[in-house]
Amino acid sequence: MSHHSYIHDISRQTITVEGKTYHREEILSIPDRELKEFLEEWFNEKEFVEVQTSGSTGTPKRIKAGKKEMMNSASMTCNYLELKQGDTALLCMSLKYIGAKMMVVRALVAGLNLLVREASGHPLENISVPIDFAAMVPLQVYNSLQTKEEKEKLKQIRNLIIGGGSIHKTVEEGIRDFPYAVYSTYGMTETLSHIALRKLNGPDASGFYTPFKGISLSVTEEGTLVIHAPPTLFTTHPNKRSGRY
Repeated sequence: MSHHSYIHDISRQTITVEGKTYHREEILSIPDRELKEFLEEWFNEKEFVEVQTSGSTGTPKRIKAGKKEMMNSASMTCNYLELKQGDTALLCMSLKYIGAKMMVVRALVAGLNLLVREASGHPLENISVPIDFAAMVPLQVYNSLQTKEEKEKLKQIRNLIIGGGSIHKTVEEGIRDFPYAVYSTYGMTETLSHIALRKLNGPDASGFYTPFKGISLSVTEEGTLVIHAPPTLFTTHPNKRSGRY
């Protein structure tokens, strides 16, 4: 698996949207406003972007996510899923949150062709091309399973990751016989998206999450989960030097 095609030098990155490639100087002509705003922040001089936490584990707050660490996280996912330049990635979640921002960073780092659809309950409604990689929340997957046409499109996604909430048994049962890989993700805003995946379908489907290489988990006496990770991955936390979260 080659790592060489992934671009970590922001000044050399381009973004391909719906098959059209934009250089840094051309991002203002990108039609989607949210994407344009995020890319303006990505290409500015700062070493971080501001991210809104989801509020699932406390009051929502804004935190700073390091661009280098976001690129490291993006490479980890792209390597694991063997994504390569020109692969089609579907962005169908709100760019307010880390999950969508990371989809854009993966596209920047790996040269993916980004299809942008407004965050909605039916993200596949207006899709007519094959998709190599998509990230959705459980409700989007559930809704897509309800109509024959959308279920067929969902089935053909080569790598589907589901995050941002727990996955209901009916969803797991609905995707169990899908021909391509479907994963549930484990992570949070502070870990810059996911740090572990659980395969939901096929012969290697599992009830357990497997952390990415270099990440390990432990539990304290109080029952709190501790994520041990190299400091090159996360800089959004005060305890970043030890790599413990």
